[in-house]
Amino acid sequence: MQPYQTDWPRLTYEFPSNVLGGPDIAAVAACVSWGTVERIQARLNKGHLCIVVKSGERIAGYTWADFDEVNDLACDYELGPDEAYLYDAFIAPEFRGRSLAPYMRVECYRHLRHAGRHTFYSISDFFNSPAIKFKQKLNAETIRLYLRIELGGRQIGQWLLRDYERTRASLR
Repeated sequence: MQPYQTDWPRLTYEFPSNVLGGPDIAAVAACVSWGTVERIQARLNKGHLCIVVKSGERIAGYTWADFDEVNDLACDYELGPDEAYLYDAFIAPEFRGRSLAPYMRVECYRHLRHAGRHTFYSISDFFNSPAIKFKQKLNAETIRLYLRIELGGRQIGQWLLRDYERTRASLR
């Protein structure tokens, strides 16, 4: 399947993508409330890859990739040598509504393929409609649906509601 095309040649010129490094580390840390240079650097030290898109000198957005594991409460498993877990995509509020999220994800795919990764996983909250919409634009496939219950920031339980991968396999 081919991803939905936006005006990516224009976006490539206006919002070039790079691998995070140097002075941009502090700029990415400043984008979110949890961000500190130390936390960003700790992710980089673990071997995680961060792709940033910029408008001039400003960070317009970023996304992360982990090469070792799916590092989420919903799923925790090791990845194969050609896989990557994509997480923590962020578009700055002033740049939202310009199809930057799917463009940034396609740029991330490009960087990851260059690094030998060709299968990508991502987790989205069912009620996070912006995340679901941008992944639909990329023709992403849903492989599992979980229900997770949290109270007061503490996970109470998690259940697999549907395994689409298994369902597709049984239909073949």
